[in-house]
Amino acid sequence: MLPWWIVVAALAVGIAIVVLRAEPFVPTVTLEAPLDTIGRATALRVAAHDRGSGLARIEVRLVPGGGGNPAVVASAVYPALHWGWSRSGVNDAVLTATVDAAAAGLPEGPATLQIFAADHSWLAGLRHAPRLTRPVTIDLTPPTLELVPGPHVARIGGSECLVYRVGADAAESGVEVGGQLFPGAAGIFKDTGLRAALFALPQDINQTHTVAVVVDAAGNRRRVDVDVTVRPRSFAEKTLPLTEEFLRRKVPELLEANGLPAGDDLVAGYLRINREVRAASEVRIREICRESAPVPLWEGAFLRMPNSAPLSGFADRRTYLYDGKAIDHQTHLGFDLASLRGSVVPAGNTGRVVFGGPLGIYGNTVILDHGLGLFSLYGHLSEIAVASGARVARGDPLGKTGDTGLAGGDHLHFSIMIHGVHVDPVEWWDPHWIHDHVETRLAAFPRTEGSP
Repeated sequence: MLPWWIVVAALAVGIAIVVLRAEPFVPTVTLEAPLDTIGRATALRVAAHDRGSGLARIEVRLVPGGGGNPAVVASAVYPALHWGWSRSGVNDAVLTATVDAAAAGLPEGPATLQIFAADHSWLAGLRHAPRLTRPVTIDLTPPTLELVPGPHVARIGGSECLVYRVGADAAESGVEVGGQLFPGAAGIFKDTGLRAALFALPQDINQTHTVAVVVDAAGNRRRVDVDVTVRPRSFAEKTLPLTEEFLRRKVPELLEANGLPAGDDLVAGYLRINREVRAASEVRIREICRESAPVPLWEGAFLRMPNSAPLSGFADRRTYLYDGKAIDHQTHLGFDLASLRGSVVPAGNTGRVVFGGPLGIYGNTVILDHGLGLFSLYGHLSEIAVASGARVARGDPLGKTGDTGLAGGDHLHFSIMIHGVHVDPVEWWDPHWIHDHVETRLAAFPRTEGSP
């Protein structure tokens, strides 16, 4: 017979194991974003936490309000890593899913969202109640979308404007071109259902199919084709010889300014700048142009820098030569305008300064927001005379021309962007084009007070 103390010790160990593995605490779950309506493509994010043996399963169900079988619309399993102790090692997890209530066979109307979470404790099989329940509405009806008719004509690399009407349930809308959404803006018109969207036909687009899109809070989507007459165009082919003096002057400086390692090979350094820094500059521009005033801040045609001559045009296809050989190819996204050294650079139109400082290949740069997703960029400046957040009027001085960034000489790089996509500035310098393509459409309906 075993000594009594061995029996007591074994019993104590057994009780401790049972207590530890039974785990009096249960997993907790939270919704990371409000969820009141569920449709055909509703984003769902569930955060779960377990302080003990780790998560074993998360399951999301929808129960129709009028009765019927619940539908599992999302789930995740976290297997045990160690047999016997049954621990998953996953104490925190986020379940991300896109819920399609129609595909799950659920009817429209009230429903209950149930979220279950189980751990690897020995009592998990006895805990059947959901960790979270929430009343929701299943909405499978796409929102309404009506286009305001009118001829739409756009060139490759150009801009266009669409006015359309959406229902009160619209959460997001805009014009989609080549897979990119150009958001529509509310607040311009007294009719709260009307939206206006400036959109671009990018200079490098392969597919010009243009669609107006509206999405409601449940993720239901309606798409309506926009009849756009697209005028093709070709862009100039240009060659730019690079000199040893230019590389020695620019490459070390720009590598250091953009956090890239210096090296003895100037051509290799130049290629990193012309490719990597150029691409990073465009990413930064997209970020800067993400938010825009919901009403037009500009009026009339944009001002071109006075007494300037064009050095390069929009979307020129450039071939870079060194020692007589082609070493790179890039597209020039704007106009290069040259005048006297250190010429004053005026604001193209009324707007707000959203950026002022060094910007990759563009050097010292100012970017203005003109509302409705329309922006202008002024690059290679030797001086910047405005601060971020400042309101400027058409013609106000922004700085002076220079050769900062990847500029070979003193000039202004001028760009127009729609939601960060470069478009041909020539259209925005032309009062007749602006009148026909933008102003007449925005003037067709009564405007809110304060909207020009």
